[in-house]
Amino acid sequence: MTDPARLLRLGITGTDTGVGKTVVSCALAARARQLGLRVAAMKPLESGVEARAADADAMRLVAACGGHLDPALVRPYLLREPLAPWVAAEREGVRIDLTRLDAARASLEQEQDLLIVEGAGGLLVPITDALSYDGLFASWHCELIIVAANRLGVLNHTRLTLLAARAAGLAVRAVVLTALHDGADDVAQASNADALRWLCPDVPLYQFPHVSAILDLAVLAAAAEASGLDALLRPADPTILQGRDTLRLQPSRTS
Repeated sequence: MTDPARLLRLGITGTDTGVGKTVVSCALAARARQLGLRVAAMKPLESGVEARAADADAMRLVAACGGHLDPALVRPYLLREPLAPWVAAEREGVRIDLTRLDAARASLEQEQDLLIVEGAGGLLVPITDALSYDGLFASWHCELIIVAANRLGVLNHTRLTLLAARAAGLAVRAVVLTALHDGADDVAQASNADALRWLCPDVPLYQFPHVSAILDLAVLAAAAEASGLDALLRPADPTILQGRDTLRLQPSRTS
């Protein structure tokens, strides 16, 4: 049996879809294995992919964890259309059974040090008409990592996600700012990291580089190490996470 006191659960959410959640999740899993940690991962619901497609998020997570995990547990629900899980399930006539998700999680995390749970899209994407990923991560006691794409709009999207996380009572471990291309930064891309550090001073910010070889686990692990993500693979000091003020909410000053 896994000792609940030493198991770390990380919930990976995004500020939007297509921001690099799976890349960061796989990088964390691959790096954790390099460090000798026993790691499992989940994509509780995935939509719009073929079951055994190698580039499907769940199958990439299976590979990043060493290839031994049961895909049916890693991804309890596979839905046909590329839509939010609740919408895709409704259109397909599928009922999302939350006890099935709980059972898959409990089975996966046995004898593990780390469980990585990757969401779909953003934090408030609905799983059912009554539950979104914020509620799932809260019920599973996941520490939250917010993956944000370094592009125009990320300041607003990140701050909104942090507000939603706080409202759900989630402990936010970090924001990971991902580079979506390997070229010169525009003005927004060059300034976003400093702006986020100022606006969200109590949430650690990590910058993750563009990785073209997204299926190369050694490359992903090296990127995680170089970005300082090793710090996220250890349980956080609960006194740091408790009552964290994540945003500067005072009115803007005018000259």
